[in-house]
Amino acid sequence: MDRTPISIIIPAFNQLAYCRACIDSLRRCTPREYRLILVDNGSTDGVGPFFDSVKDATVIHTRKNLGFAGGVNYGLAHADGHIILLNSDTLLTPGWLDRLETALLSSDDIGMAGPMSNCAAGPQHIDGLSLNNESAIDAFAEEWAQRNTGRIRDVNRLVGFCMMIREMAFRRIGMFDESFGIGNFEDDDYCTRVRKERFRLVIAEDCFVFHHGGRTFQGMGLTGDAFEQLLAENRQRFEEKWGVHVPKPPAAQRRAQRLNEQARQALAKDDPLEAVRLLRAAIETCPEEAQHYNDLGVVLWQTGRIDLARQCFHQALKRNPEYTDARDNLASLGQNPIHE
Repeated sequence: MDRTPISIIIPAFNQLAYCRACIDSLRRCTPREYRLILVDNGSTDGVGPFFDSVKDATVIHTRKNLGFAGGVNYGLAHADGHIILLNSDTLLTPGWLDRLETALLSSDDIGMAGPMSNCAAGPQHIDGLSLNNESAIDAFAEEWAQRNTGRIRDVNRLVGFCMMIREMAFRRIGMFDESFGIGNFEDDDYCTRVRKERFRLVIAEDCFVFHHGGRTFQGMGLTGDAFEQLLAENRQRFEEKWGVHVPKPPAAQRRAQRLNEQARQALAKDDPLEAVRLLRAAIETCPEEAQHYNDLGVVLWQTGRIDLARQCFHQALKRNPEYTDARDNLASLGQNPIHE
């Protein structure tokens, strides 16, 4: 049995309500021993005093917002053992840490592990989820874990919203690169450095962590064009550092994804009509993307418009016949997919 201690680092700039919910879920879903390190990254809305009130936590305050990498590095300086970096707009689920650790320690050459999520770029993302409360999140996480017990997948990158770093890997690689400033691509950079040391990156496919997504950037007013500019600058910084080219998604695809995310936020606020409007706008913007049809179908299904939901799931499969979420949704409605 591995007895290496575990340190959980949560950096935060403002967004007090999300910080409270994150730590509440951590306490509720993590009965085992761990060291909690909270980094108040120059917050001005009460996060600092709240962090100070968290029992048995190591709390660090910075004078200004140092960005994700800068805040994390303050936490890393106080960490022991295996390390988990956790965004403050996440919600943990029962068994999350055991599943993540099992994946990390399943082979000596694994350097980092990450979970699946409702909001994460790349293969960690699960399409079509509308989870509006703690009970729904926990129920989905348990069902998902049972369907994917023990499965891991090798990847080239992990998204920094929740990642577990092996102690040996951290000793070799060290701190995050603070040249990426407020954020974006610092996690890509760290993943590249881990792979350069010949460690593997894996997804714990039976582990689900809910992620609201982008709350810190929104709190700083970094949305729309401002966020795109930050993304472009750090993409260029990453490309120049590593001598690689990172393909930029088309503008229409980026806009459609933003609309889809706004729809998820509307659902979280119990506003399905607004979610439907936003998803229809996403479809108009990027009509060949299956995800938007499937997600619209899920919302229509939840509001009782079953026939329209079926049509959306069929449209999703028309664009991507291998889209398992749409196929499963149709099966749940008692209908076989139509091959078009």
